[in-house]
Amino acid sequence: MASILETVSSHRKTLSGFAGLRDQALYIYGRILRRCSWSLPGRHAVAQVRLRGQRNPFHVRLASTDWLVLEEIFQRDEYACVRETVREAGCIVDLGANVGYSLRYWQTLFPKARVIAMEPEPENCSICSRNITSAGLQGQVKLLQAAAGARRSRMRLLDEGKGEWAYRTAAIEAAGGRPVDALPLAEILAEHAKDQIVDLLKCDIEGAEKELFADCREWIGQVDAIVIELHQPYTLDELLAALKKAGAEFEIVSQINRKACAVVLLRRPKSLH
Repeated sequence: MASILETVSSHRKTLSGFAGLRDQALYIYGRILRRCSWSLPGRHAVAQVRLRGQRNPFHVRLASTDWLVLEEIFQRDEYACVRETVREAGCIVDLGANVGYSLRYWQTLFPKARVIAMEPEPENCSICSRNITSAGLQGQVKLLQAAAGARRSRMRLLDEGKGEWAYRTAAIEAAGGRPVDALPLAEILAEHAKDQIVDLLKCDIEGAEKELFADCREWIGQVDAIVIELHQPYTLDELLAALKKAGAEFEIVSQINRKACAVVLLRRPKSLH
């Protein structure tokens, strides 16, 4: 009971964002499941929840970090910088789509946009597909179960115990994890967005951004705006240096420094639009 009261008290604002009492109860129960190791019912269940202002339900794994992602994107408005800056988008690339909540957020901002989404972890990708379907976005979203890389390769997907939102890729020689395909972003764009401007590139790939942007000359010219999570030890200065080396000019529009990572929005200067 104490745990329930503590969860309700510390998450009142989040709870108010859910559409009904059932949705609020599922959120509380899910947060409790993450805190304890008891053998409680539904630990591995997938539930549907509704948010205020959202027409379609979201699929959530009860005892997972899915709740945290949903909260970050829709209730803490992590991508408010995009909403305030990018007025129109016809083509979006989402690297590290996780379970699809960012895709659903782009839908609210840019209802007609086509999205290319990449997510390497199979279970995340499966839930992502369900969230795409529940919003009727099958015709607008191309979902690829793969990691984004600078070149085609086989890699290892590692679970470091931080939850379903924090899988990271490593060289295939690394111990543990499961093998996954890494596909070059240049090839993905050539196949699915040939000669198109990418109005927004979202990048949340748990540290792999360093390798991706170190060799971005071939595709960066298509990108107009980037919203990226920079995972330590990779820094904004390193990213800007990589972009400059590739001959790309971007300006910093917004920067939020969080304990785990920084969220930065970059855009080409207006004179280059």
